[in-house]
Amino acid sequence: MDSDMASRMLKAVAALEARIGELDVLISQLDDEKERDEYVCALGNVIGIISENFVRRIARQYPELDPDR
Repeated sequence: MDSDMASRMLKAVAALEARIGELDVLISQLDDEKERDEYVCALGNVIGIISENFVRRIARQYPELDPDR
């Protein structure tokens, strides 16, 4: 993948993270603690997958695109 594609992918991930944030707010409003905890765990898994398999992978190849820099 070239740098331009990597940059576009990171922008798409950023947009996805905003939507995930909306989902997190909704999950936090669930009354059933067990159900909420299950959704929190699942959402954490999704965030981990996105972070490791997209953001970190791209940042390793293109350190200048690392959003944490």
